Amino acid sequence: MGQVLNIFFINISIIYLLISLTFYVMRDVLPIQASSPVSIRIWFGLSTGVIAVFLTTNSIMVDGARIDLRIIPFALAAVFAGPVGVTVAIIVSVAARLMTEGFSSIIMNALVMISIFWTIAIGLSHQYIRRGQLYAGYIAIGMMLVLVRVVGQVSLDTFINVFIPYFMMTSIGAWMCYWGAKKLETHLWMFRLHTHRATVDELTGLPNRYRTLERLSEVELSGRPWTLFVIDVDHFKQLNDTYGHRAGDAALHHIGKTLQAHCPAGGFVGRYGGEEFLMVLEDAGDVRLMADEIVTVIRDTPFSFEGTHIPMTVSLGATLAGAEPGTVVFERADAALYAAKTSGRDQAKIG
Repeated sequence: MGQVLNIFFINISIIYLLISLTFYVMRDVLPIQASSPVSIRIWFGLSTGVIAVFLTTNSIMVDGARIDLRIIPFALAAVFAGPVGVTVAIIVSVAARLMTEGFSSIIMNALVMISIFWTIAIGLSHQYIRRGQLYAGYIAIGMMLVLVRVVGQVSLDTFINVFIPYFMMTSIGAWMCYWGAKKLETHLWMFRLHTHRATVDELTGLPNRYRTLERLSEVELSGRPWTLFVIDVDHFKQLNDTYGHRAGDAALHHIGKTLQAHCPAGGFVGRYGGEEFLMVLEDAGDVRLMADEIVTVIRDTPFSFEGTHIPMTVSLGATLAGAEPGTVVFERADAALYAAKTSGRDQAKIG
């Protein structure tokens, strides 16, 4: 009994540690589900298969039967990654056992049990069942397969003193692992969602003011020369008054995407606020040429709203920064922008 308890706690720790690591590594593709890209489901299946291998190395043998918690990672693979995930997990587990133990009666019995579980898992995947209920079903099936295997193969004392506690602890451990995996997935997914909302401008999809200034600070601290472009949409209030705020939102989205599409590699574009955008380049080459190209591309890229063509232009202030504070650089570029607007708009000025 003491050995069973020891194996139980070791296995639960292995599962929770490795499944936590898996979710953290895959945090950018959460939530993982049966409809996720195949590559994601395969990676999750590989991870749960590796967990099953670790559990196998921390199992005990009782009257020729192996006691471990491999059913839990198999069930997790099935409910999170569907048939693809559980198939990959089972293949990894079986391959590892064949390489370490070769063919034997124990291996053959295990292959039969795993094949049955896999077949049932494929069948259940086509049923509309809530994930928690599906997981409970997989665990119940797994324990039933173990029960079928050990009944008549072990003594009554061994069954009462070892396998009944094992079944109870498997049920408890399965619930703990599923609850922990579900909470961790939700936490990481919500963290990524809130991080996205805190750093990305919802309207344009560009970095928002906070993230833009943060990137600006990173470039400033690099110690390398860099160029700042401050870009302002011309006659934006007039556009809103004439066509409505929905047209204004669409125009900002259009300009943001156009600037992003024409930003050289290594640079970045962010929305500073209102109708103002920033573009930062660490190596702009000819600043005047680049500034004029930005103004031209905005002017020449068609923009239509609900079938109406709306001309769009921008004014731009640019400056080349050296070893000086970013606030000084911004003030210089902003002064150049003001000069461009007071000189007739639809042009660039260098500060």
